[in-house]
Order: sequence, then C-alpha cells, then structure tokens
Amino acid sequence: MRRLSFIFAALLIAWNVDAAAQSRPFALPLTKGQAISLPLGAAARDVVVGDPEVADVSILSDRAVIVLGKNPGVTSLLIFGADGRPLTERQVVVSDGGAAGSVTVYRGAATSTYACGRQCTRLTPPAAGSPP
Repeated sequence: MRRLSFIFAALLIAWNVDAAAQSRPFALPLTKGQAISLPLGAAARDVVVGDPEVADVSILSDRAVIVLGKNPGVTSLLIFGADGRPLTERQVVVSDGGAAGSVTVYRGAATSTYACGRQCTRLTPPAAGSPP
C-alpha cells in the first residue's frame, strides 16, 4: 500500500510539472533588427506587446504578423482572435546580435556576455562587485 501511495504521488507531481510546462509561453528568439513572420490560425483582433522598447509587431494580414526585435531584452506577445480567445502567447527574447555562439546574461541593469562552445568564457569584463 505504501508503494502504491508513492507511485500515485510521483504521477501526480509529474502531471503537475507537465501542465506547468504547457502553460508557459513558447519562446520566440530574435536578434536586434531581425524581423520574422508569425502565421496565425485564425483572424487576429488584438495584438499586445508587453514592452514596445524590446519588440514591435506589424499586422501583415488578418492571419499573419511581423515581429521585429528592437532592443535586447525579454517581453511578452499576446494575440487574440475575433472572439476574444487567445490565438498565441509568446515570450519574445531579443539578443544584441553578437557573434554566433555568444550568450548575454541580463541581471537587472548589469549585462555579461559569454562566448560558448564546450565551455562558456566571459567576453565582457565583470563590473566591480558582480559575481563571475
């Protein structure tokens, strides 16, 4: 009985983790100045961008939008259909367009850029008092 309770608890945890993963918005990676077309499954009525300093959206047609990366950062993109139901929810991640294989980490106002292969190496010197 104890073993059955353990298995039930493990399945319940796995189901909750899977449901949480499905509820997160899909990431839409862009570099600064890059634009991509995003097709929609139905006609769009409303388009919302969380931070218009990071990304901008232009309506190409009622079933497609263009997303433009403006500045490095992360913002949300929500598009709603004619009936008010969500068509898509994306997390737009705009990078600064650095070299291929580079990663920029944002911690508040501080940024650190790393070149990554098998191991990551910091390209920008750390600010005084910041962690490596």
